[in-house]
Amino acid sequence: MSLQFHKGFFTNKEQVLADIIKNNTWPTTFVSGATEGPPTHWHKDEVHAYIMEGETDFLDAETDKRTVVSAGDKIVVPAGELHAEGAIKDRVVYILALPEPRLPEEFLAMNQPDEVISI
Repeated sequence: MSLQFHKGFFTNKEQVLADIIKNNTWPTTFVSGATEGPPTHWHKDEVHAYIMEGETDFLDAETDKRTVVSAGDKIVVPAGELHAEGAIKDRVVYILALPEPRLPEEFLAMNQPDEVISI
């Protein structure tokens, strides 16, 4: 299953929090500073990423397509799905929602494409 992009999904933080409650997920805030972007990777958990501020793009490795995302957009990254965040000029502020609470070093773990997927 590839990445899901929901353009213009929300206009305020209250709508994001309502969606998090509806999906029974756990929120955390993540700020990505200026970067050229990480390599293609995957995560153990499905991640719902709400773009609160800024602009970047995401590579969906399954389709080899990059999609520009900005404030108000939601991206769903299925567990084990290869992807990569694009370059960031200044910063992007996300609210990330996970299926269960995780320590930062766990939810930020970027597994390499050749690593065995054990979800």
